[in-house]
Amino acid sequence: MFGEIHHIGFVNENVEEAVKKFKSLFGIEKFIWVEMGVVKVARSMIGKLQIDLIEPQDSESIFHTFLEKENVGLHHIGYLVENIDEKIKEWDSKGLKQVLGGIISTAKFVYFDTTDILGHIIEFLHLNYKEP
Repeated sequence: MFGEIHHIGFVNENVEEAVKKFKSLFGIEKFIWVEMGVVKVARSMIGKLQIDLIEPQDSESIFHTFLEKENVGLHHIGYLVENIDEKIKEWDSKGLKQVLGGIISTAKFVYFDTTDILGHIIEFLHLNYKEP
């Protein structure tokens, strides 16, 4: 139903401080930095699992809204899918609300708000996406 877990996204007010904590508490040493406009991301790998530490840069983003609600930490879990267009149709038909989506480079993604059910957002990600 979901697919393979690709990454987990954690939202923090200060990504540099979050990186320091992840390094000191969990021994995760290697992070790469990614600027994506609306967010600043520190990315690391734990085995095959990608961990994204996210700091909102845009007060209109869903990441900033998350912090405004006095949340911090787990924001979303990203799952790999083979056909994102079918997955979107399936989840739309169930009445689940899309809160973000788009195409970055060759990857298409969509976020569904499942916070009232699971306590976090579900992201579906289709790598090497080609328009039908």
